Order: sequence, then C-alpha cells, then structure tokens
Amino acid sequence: MLERKGRMQIVFLCSEFEGLLKTGGLADATRGLAQALQAKGHKVIVLMPRYGALYNKALLDDWQSVYVELGNQRYGCAVRHLVSDGIAIALIEHHDFFARARPYDDGEHPYHDNALRFAFFCKAALYYLSENGIEPDVIHGHDWQSAAGALYLKQMQQQGLLLQSRFVLTIHNAAYQQGIARHDLAMLGISTSDCPADVPLSLLSLGVAHCSSFNTVSQGYRQELLSEPAANGLSSLYQARQQHFSGIVNGCDYGRWDPQTDKSLVANYHSADLTGKGLCKSELRRQMGLADSKVPLFVSVSRVTGQKGFDYLIPALSHWLASSSAQVVMMGTGEQKYIQPLKTLQQQYPLQYRFIEGFDEDFSHQLEAAGDFFLMPSLFEPCGLNQIYSLRYGTVPIVRATGGLKDTVLALPARGATGISFTEPDVEALLGALQQAEALYQNKAKYQKVQQRGMQQYFGWGEAAEQYLKMYQQAT
Repeated sequence: MLERKGRMQIVFLCSEFEGLLKTGGLADATRGLAQALQAKGHKVIVLMPRYGALYNKALLDDWQSVYVELGNQRYGCAVRHLVSDGIAIALIEHHDFFARARPYDDGEHPYHDNALRFAFFCKAALYYLSENGIEPDVIHGHDWQSAAGALYLKQMQQQGLLLQSRFVLTIHNAAYQQGIARHDLAMLGISTSDCPADVPLSLLSLGVAHCSSFNTVSQGYRQELLSEPAANGLSSLYQARQQHFSGIVNGCDYGRWDPQTDKSLVANYHSADLTGKGLCKSELRRQMGLADSKVPLFVSVSRVTGQKGFDYLIPALSHWLASSSAQVVMMGTGEQKYIQPLKTLQQQYPLQYRFIEGFDEDFSHQLEAAGDFFLMPSLFEPCGLNQIYSLRYGTVPIVRATGGLKDTVLALPARGATGISFTEPDVEALLGALQQAEALYQNKAKYQKVQQRGMQQYFGWGEAAEQYLKMYQQAT
C-alpha cells in the first residue's frame, strides 16, 4: 500500500483526452479527472498515442527517441510533448501504428492489429518513464487500450525498474475488451502463465488480472459486472478481485457545462430564471425548421449503436410520433443500420423529427439547452455524462434504469425525483416513459419542480478525484 499522502505524481495512460482527440465520454473523463487531481496539488502527466488527427497540433520543441522490446521485435518511436491547459502531455509517435485517419477502426471494422498497436503503446510509455527517471506513485490506465500496462509494469519491476509505481485501471466500458489470439501471445511478449484462467483472453482481462486495483465509473455498473451477461465473460474474474474493485461516478466539468456561462448558447439562464432556456428552444426550432409551438421538445446526443438502445428506440419513436404532436431533434454518429432508419423517420415526420448525422460540440450544448426532455434509453451505461449535463441544463432526462443512469437520476414517482426512467429494454417500456413525459409536461408546476431539482444536482470532479486518490493510496 502506498504510504505517501502528500503531493503525488500520477501518470495517465489513455487513448483519448478532450481537446486532443475525442470519440466519446472517455475523453471528457480523462481530462476532467486530470484537471481535478492537478487542482488538488498533484502532478499529472498524460501519455497517449499521436494519431494522424494530432499531426496538426502545435508541439514543444523537445522530443526524444525511445526503443521498445516487444516479443522478439525491437521497435522505435518518438515521444513528443505539449501542454494542454496546464496538463503535460507526451505523445507516442509511431507512423505505422498510429498515423491513421481513425484511432480504432477504418469506419467499418476494428483494425486487425489493435492488440499489437496498444500493447506497443503501453510498453513504449513505460520505457519512456523509465528512461527519463520518472517513477510515478501511480500509473493510471484507462480502458482496454492501456490495460496491458499492468502486466508490462510487473515485467519491468522484475528487472528492477519503476519499483515504486503501482498500476490502477479504470474500466469506462467493459463491453470493449480487445481479444487476443493465443498464437499472438509471443508477439506481445506475454506468456501463457500470465493469462487469467477460465475467462476470455483479452487486453482487458490481462489488465484486471495484473493491476493493483481497478474501478468502473459507477456503483451500479460495478454491481452489474459481477454477473453475466453484463460482464461479457469476465464475471468470475471481477468476482475473484472484487475486494480491489470499486465504483466511482464520473464528474462533470461545470466550467464547460453550465447554462449560466455557456458561450455556445444564444441566451444564458439558471434555475431561478429560465427565460434564456425558452430563447434557446426557439432558436433551435428556427434552425431546424420546426414550428415554435407549445409542444414538448425531446432531444438526444448519442453514439448511434446498440448499446444506446436504438434497437427499441427507433420502433418506439416510429409508433409514438404517429400519434403524438411532440418534436424530436437528435444528433449522432455510428452504425448505418440505425442511421438509415433515423433518416427515414425524418422523411415520415417532417413536421416533428430531425436527425443530424455527425457531431458538433457547440451544437451538443445547444441541444441540451433547448430540450424539455433528453432521451437516453441505453441498453447499458457504465456512467453516462449526457444525463448529468441534462440535469444542469434543465432538460429532464428519460433514462433506462441501468448502470450509472440509475445512480445519477432519481426517477418519478420518488420524492425528490429528477427524471423519468423505465426498466425493461423494450419498445413497450420506452413508450410508457415517453407518454409519462408528455403527461408530466402538461402539469407545468410538477414539471418545473422536477426540472429545477435536476438543475440543483452536483456531480463535480473534485469529489470523484478524492475517491480516486483514496483508491491510489490503497493500491498494493
């Protein structure tokens, strides 16, 4: 167990960091936590790959070469530096592995060499630390892309390197594991004795087996991962290590997500004066070509995948819009098998429905501000951030009671409710929630109480950072 209780040195191994590269909430979480830890007086260094999208970033002049032994191969890479809002960033540059248009896939399929790419990233990061005499108290890996670092750190410590460091792992989404074929173990410098027994072999399972401690991003999701099918074959491993397994709800960066100060909005507002929210709604309707009427406006910003509930959301919307006068505006990117039906909905209901394929950060803020309700009917959700943003923006979340959604949204009819939820992942249950939302909206006094209670909720990174610091201290 770490004894140090003063200023700690913490290294993040992560594949995304907001402001550099973002495909989802992972980037928001790594940046938010890094800033919160540094604000508490700790030193954070972030190591991540230099993807093709980062070749236009302004870098510091200093850089160095690092050589990595992985399996029977010796690889070279450059490590380049920048500072982002006071956070030191080191980018692992290897053209063959990382200078690609997309970080994980070609748009249709994962890259065939993802296990090698991110195993290399982990080992290169550890070599970089060792060669520069950086021996952090904690090396904090995020998701499967960094998980091999737990094993590689043990291997280096057997060689007398980085002896004071402990590896902790955060699972932001346990559905993504990055499997490893057994015939590739030698290439990755991994022996069969390193592999956990009786579970699928993956970078994630290696990380869970070899890290000092690990967590996921809500208590609700932690509980779900102790059994199948949520654990995707790893429940026995999570159970075996559950004394070292915690749940810590993600924080929200209220410096960026606050309707009172948000520069993306046409008008600002707060819980005591919602005039600006009405102006935001009118402006969004104008942009979308929707009538500025008294019907409720439902919004969504989401990856368009099965995880987000689109298998039942699309048929539910199709059924509901046929009889409701409500308006819906959604934005997202993802799988074409869902995107095409969403585009068809817009053709079928041109007076009510809009779908924007893509992602724009400012527009995501504008959607949060304009909506009366936020749709988030996830099949599973480790934590989720949009429901937290929605609470602050007075946009009542409609969620499925799973993972972090049930940890952060107290559903009607409970006293002190801040949103609406449903349990079963099916069309009928979601339709019931949509109808409940419409009925709530008709009762203006009750709706405003739910709305304003949501705006008063607080999920800051400061509290989450304290829990992470406790986890660091307990790492053995």
